[in-house]
Amino acid sequence: MQLQGLQQEFDRAGFSLVAMTYDSPEMLAAFVAEETLKFPLLSDVDALSFQALGILNQDYAKGDDHYGIPYPGIFVVDRDARIRAKFFVAPYAERIDGKTVLAAIRNLDP
Repeated sequence: MQLQGLQQEFDRAGFSLVAMTYDSPEMLAAFVAEETLKFPLLSDVDALSFQALGILNQDYAKGDDHYGIPYPGIFVVDRDARIRAKFFVAPYAERIDGKTVLAAIRNLDP
């Protein structure tokens, strides 16, 4: 994962990495073991968090095999749980460049 390669830079900037997906906890555990991830992966199987955050991909309705997929992106959340920045793209196959996020973090006001 691209973000894992930048984890030390995020740490130095004072931010931790956490990822969330619609996959089951069992699938995530297997993925973490295979990829040796060093940051937590959260499961949102029912897509409730994705709905609340406004990032649920609307191309798939309930009952569709792909229902629950969020738009790919990144929230930058501070220690007070405030969203300080967000980066999202609509196409599911695209991803946000971690270096773009790092540059934005470094320019945030404290």
